[in-house]
Amino acid sequence: MAELYYQDTYIKLYHGDCRDMCEVGDGEVDMVLTDPPWMVSKEIRIHRSINPKKHKYVGRDIYLNFGEWDWFASEDEYYAFTRDWLTEAVRCLRNKGHLISFFDQRKVTRLIEIAEELGLIMRQHLYWLKTNPTPRARKIDFVIALEYACWFTKGTKSGATFNYQLGQQANYVEAPIPGHTTKLDGKRVHPTQKPVKVLMTWIKYLTNAGDLVLDPMCGSGSTLLAAKLLERRAIGYEIDDGYCEAAANRLRQSVAIEDEQKPSRQSKPCSASEKPVFESEPDGLSEKPPKWSEPLKLSEKPLEKSERRIKWKN
Repeated sequence: MAELYYQDTYIKLYHGDCRDMCEVGDGEVDMVLTDPPWMVSKEIRIHRSINPKKHKYVGRDIYLNFGEWDWFASEDEYYAFTRDWLTEAVRCLRNKGHLISFFDQRKVTRLIEIAEELGLIMRQHLYWLKTNPTPRARKIDFVIALEYACWFTKGTKSGATFNYQLGQQANYVEAPIPGHTTKLDGKRVHPTQKPVKVLMTWIKYLTNAGDLVLDPMCGSGSTLLAAKLLERRAIGYEIDDGYCEAAANRLRQSVAIEDEQKPSRQSKPCSASEKPVFESEPDGLSEKPPKWSEPLKLSEKPLEKSERRIKWKN
């Protein structure tokens, strides 16, 4: 059994293995959002400051070893691990619930195969577009500015939560790599830490206030923090006690961030038509929308058919 490491009104953080989440009941969670190991670590160090007089840009050396958690003896072992954690996550997920997993795009075909065997429906590819991608140390290829995720729904997508009334959202979210870039992310404490902004976007579209979000490999706790800021409940599992402590510290310090997310008292109240509307309200919760959800983006009135024609200049 896992050890309960941290708890508050919205969050439960367990120190335990993602392949054994017995504290979570069958079909209990509304959404799974996680970033598993990618098996991409290498014993390579790229030097970027050999001749600072020659190059204007001098950066820190790049290490491609992310940690012990990203090393596997073989691809067979890695895919067996992937099947194990995904099987447990699907058990915890309710019917019509959503699952989003970041993944190495070169291995994503196998992820989709395993997910579909477990009863998940592949919905779309989602992307994090980095606004400050790491410059390339070697002048042989393009800067990598995208990270890839797969969105699945369990059982059937008919009737699954999608808060379209929040406005049309592209399948990518722009955000910087964490590391003193935003107050939401704070200091980067995990080598593959994801921006809270990206996670909040997906959570607010695919869940409602009071819903339960699960991150089986929560690392520094970004998913838990994003859920908390949106008034969703969340459960996280992390096998590394150091990252458990880092996540707990971020969640303890989240009160100041929450205050910043609240609407200003001097701001003009939203009209009834601008307030977010949710598909359904969980039992026992207030009918009011989440305090920090974004205002409803109303689309403009559609053009008449005659106005859609393009007028060409002679």
